[in-house]
Amino acid sequence: MQIQLKLYGSSKMLSDKEILNIELPNNSNIETLRSTLNKIISEKCLKNNLENLSKTAAFFSATDEVVNDNYKLKNKELISIIPPIGGG
Repeated sequence: MQIQLKLYGSSKMLSDKEILNIELPNNSNIETLRSTLNKIISEKCLKNNLENLSKTAAFFSATDEVVNDNYKLKNKELISIIPPIGGG
């Protein structure tokens, strides 16, 4: 199955496009997506910049609802990733 991941904030370092298409096994959930993102970050040598992204980011459905790690993804679904924001 394939999902579309809409990138925000520092996650935009993953692609030069606004949306990253990601292949996942059928019946995947957000936890699987986090694991796959971790592999993508390693492959793109972005560990120094995005080391904790897959663990700390929030994910939102197409209806702008926060989804938890057990949320079952659907083929061709649009999911947004929002990295944590820090500052003072």
